[in-house]
Amino acid sequence: MMCQRPLLRWRSQVYQVRRWMTLVGGLLVWSAPSAETLDGQVDPPVKLTLQDDPAFQPQKYAKNVQEDPECNRDPLWGPFRQVLMAAEPENRIELAYEKTIEWGLENATIVDEQAKICIIGLITLQFLFARFLLTEVNSVEAAAHSFRLMDSQTGALHPDVFDKASGYGKIWPITADEVDSLRRGILKSSVGGGSGGPDRRRRFKNAFGLHDGDWNEVWGSWRPQGKPVGTVGPKGFGAAQAGAPKPSFRVYVYDPDEHPSLRKLARGAAFCKHNQWGMEVALHDWFLSCPCRTDNPDEADFFFVPHYTACLINHADTFTGCDTKQLCGPSTELFEQVLNNSRHYKRTDGGRDHLFVWGSGMGAEGAFASWRQWVPNAVFLMTETELWNPFDKVALPSFSPHKDIVVPGRITIEDMISLGKLARPLEERDFLGHFIGWPRPPHPSAMSKESCKDASCALNVRSVLLALKGNDSEMHVDVDVPYMESFLGLTSSLFCFVPRGKSAWSSRFFQTYFAGCIPVLLNDRYEPPFGEIVDIPSSTIKWPMTEVPALVSYLRTLRDEQPEIVYELQRAGQELKCWYAWPSSWVEWSWIELNRSKFNSTCSAWHVKNAYVAVTRLLAAKATSSRHRFYYPGASPEVLERPGALPL
Repeated sequence: MMCQRPLLRWRSQVYQVRRWMTLVGGLLVWSAPSAETLDGQVDPPVKLTLQDDPAFQPQKYAKNVQEDPECNRDPLWGPFRQVLMAAEPENRIELAYEKTIEWGLENATIVDEQAKICIIGLITLQFLFARFLLTEVNSVEAAAHSFRLMDSQTGALHPDVFDKASGYGKIWPITADEVDSLRRGILKSSVGGGSGGPDRRRRFKNAFGLHDGDWNEVWGSWRPQGKPVGTVGPKGFGAAQAGAPKPSFRVYVYDPDEHPSLRKLARGAAFCKHNQWGMEVALHDWFLSCPCRTDNPDEADFFFVPHYTACLINHADTFTGCDTKQLCGPSTELFEQVLNNSRHYKRTDGGRDHLFVWGSGMGAEGAFASWRQWVPNAVFLMTETELWNPFDKVALPSFSPHKDIVVPGRITIEDMISLGKLARPLEERDFLGHFIGWPRPPHPSAMSKESCKDASCALNVRSVLLALKGNDSEMHVDVDVPYMESFLGLTSSLFCFVPRGKSAWSSRFFQTYFAGCIPVLLNDRYEPPFGEIVDIPSSTIKWPMTEVPALVSYLRTLRDEQPEIVYELQRAGQELKCWYAWPSSWVEWSWIELNRSKFNSTCSAWHVKNAYVAVTRLLAAKATSSRHRFYYPGASPEVLERPGALPL
């Protein structure tokens, strides 16, 4: 039987220390208690809510962005802005470089302080310098480094807020679209294996840290009977250079710079990558910097349509009249315009060679309500396998198991590292089960909301779990508490419940693995990602969602009578977890954590064992553009790549 620590003592301590907890860089930090507290005069515990979490506190630079975007209140930035705007565009880089050196903006501490004073001005200087390094110096590595320095500041601002503060380029010579365009340019130039600039040595690694040897493993891992990977010939193969491992497929990535409608759907990459829907940005970055990318649509197997609508719609002011409670007409119209103006869309029936990423529980419906008419055969890379509660009229999921790929939500590098550091050994975990969340009824297609309001309805599984609060001291369950409380539960419980919420998927499922907790799925219709290449049942319990009382009894039996099974479930979860990681690219500030090997203890092979590689492996088997797939012994690569006579 596993060792039990005193539960009541620990829970009372948690209530006292909550008042001293802060979240810094993803880590729980304990502030020193007051002298009165140390003398034993403890104030009554204060119940903190979700709104007390640091994530919901005002940003340190919000006031200057709203009240003084010109930075006229500052004696340095105000006059500099006027000089910068008066200068010819080609001369602005000299001014930017001069002030960067003069003001010490190569120092991270000074940069952080200046961001509080004039964040748009600071971003402008960094942007001008990064663009100069890419387009004039032709140094991709230096441009990526410079862009990385502005990532956290740019990511703090919604693109609409950014453009309003910059006056759409008239207050400061920068726009959100220009920042996104530069970001894409750096990623496209970082495929690896090519020239890093005049007289520079061959560059091995791409923006995600993969070299030719890694790509050999990626392209070869899915092949039947261990067939070796081919080598790219002298004419190249997409973005792959001669001599590199030959990609299993080629992807053409739609460029927002060439499609005005798409530009509105793929805005604010730095802003949108920070949340659980950030894989919409991450996969766009991956394909831009992948040797499988091609700029020739005639040789493409897939066409990737980038967009960040899960993020943009969840911030309700992005598209007029749109939030997560109804299908979005403006974004639907934009998708239709993109496809209607694309000659690539028309080459296959129902867009079957097109790729879309849908990152939220809304599935494809929320952002592209007419997708069934336009792209019913497209491949969806999506988190959601079921239905979104607010869309009560939508009763058919947009996920199709025969063509689509389920992907994990995005957890930040900081959170993955922090959960691992806080994770307690199984024998020291105080709680049998953990759940923190809001009560949710089932989708109206299963039962009306009025008929399933509380724990008396077994389908309202979250309410059933929350009813355990106060009735079972071994259960860490609560509602409306800060995220830090959830971290405590994840890292101090044996089993973590993952019930259905507004929809089927939840980022909590992926967090459990990194916290060393064993996930217990309570959603009959959810399918975890990558079951084609990993053994989900070896690490996860999936239990009928209407049988929670029997589940609690079962989990106690496992802990008390078969602890070896509990240990094995956790061990398998630790082996699997890194397939659910989305590592940063080198244009992101968090890349520094990877480059300093801080993530290695969490995922030692993070560059080849991650969600990107899993998606790539699963896509390889779907590359069925027969027009570009002739094969017979003795044929040259050029002959095999010629187009067929019939349309697809």
